[in-house]
Amino acid sequence: MHLGLSALLEFYQAHREDDALILGTVIATEGSTYRKPGAMMLIASDGSYRGLISGGCLEADLALRAEQVFASGETLDVCYDMSEGDDFAWGLGLGCDGSIHLMLQRLDGNNGFGFLETLHKAWQTRRGGMLTLVTASTTATYPSGCFYLDCGPGFRACEPESLQELEFPTSPLSSGPQDRSRRFRQETADTTDGKLNLLLVPILPPPVILICGAGHDAVPVARLAVEMGWDCTVVDHRPGYARTERFPDACTVHQLQPDELNTLIRLDDVDAAVLMTHHLGHDRNYLSQVVKADISYVGLLGPRARRDRLLDEIDARNIHVHGPAGLDIGAEMPESIALAIVAEIHAFLNQRDGSMLTRSGV
Repeated sequence: MHLGLSALLEFYQAHREDDALILGTVIATEGSTYRKPGAMMLIASDGSYRGLISGGCLEADLALRAEQVFASGETLDVCYDMSEGDDFAWGLGLGCDGSIHLMLQRLDGNNGFGFLETLHKAWQTRRGGMLTLVTASTTATYPSGCFYLDCGPGFRACEPESLQELEFPTSPLSSGPQDRSRRFRQETADTTDGKLNLLLVPILPPPVILICGAGHDAVPVARLAVEMGWDCTVVDHRPGYARTERFPDACTVHQLQPDELNTLIRLDDVDAAVLMTHHLGHDRNYLSQVVKADISYVGLLGPRARRDRLLDEIDARNIHVHGPAGLDIGAEMPESIALAIVAEIHAFLNQRDGSMLTRSGV
């Protein structure tokens, strides 16, 4: 589940000297809403904020409500109900016909900003985990806003500490290959003196995409991947192509020989690899290495016959490779081909088929 955590943590880093920040979390929705439970935003005392919990319509109003939470320190529940057209009364005019429930909680700097500091450290090391938030409670021991973040040993945060002693209905996620189709879960837990409503949110680092080949058509693929918030690495043996200035700043570029890929790049950390050297020998060399790694998606440019030939040559005909890579959107130019490839990777990692929403009835 992609929560936009990279942007939130950048905002957190920029406000580490603040006394406190307000975390807004979508905890429940009904009907049609822009975001689902687990979506978050951070609000600073100067009214600035980062993160989307709607299409940009509710954030400014939440920033105003956050002033109350800054002052009181008390967790605040907020509900926007558009199911009866009430949004027009607010001047929002969303017309979404849904309702969204949020929890605003104060995270104090003298307490590590709740779980943010631990999450930041886990994010830097690409550790996945589970965030458990108490969204409603009948006991004063664990009021709304309590949390338990578990990203493995050394990356745990809990408030209060005794919360981690409870038997949660879902165990924290382990490190390793992640199922990015997983979404939030809402559960209940019993304590000795009451009941808790819990929101369990998988914490997954951004996907890692590897682009083998740094030609002109690789540039828009890298650009879109970076704009999606993915970690993007490009490799090529040609010094004229493997130049950092040709790619977005957030993209890592390596000049290496194709047979050096497995020794210089940690392929087991890669979620998706796209082979686009336009050279049979180089693609064969890259393909022989990536199919041996634990990579969820492998895409290859060119027709099916070319894909089958390469798989035969490396004795890997039983390995599924997406070739031609990309969704069928009528792409011809590099930018539209890049869109087709990135869209297919996104759909595949989220276990979707990439069909039109109007046809699927969603």
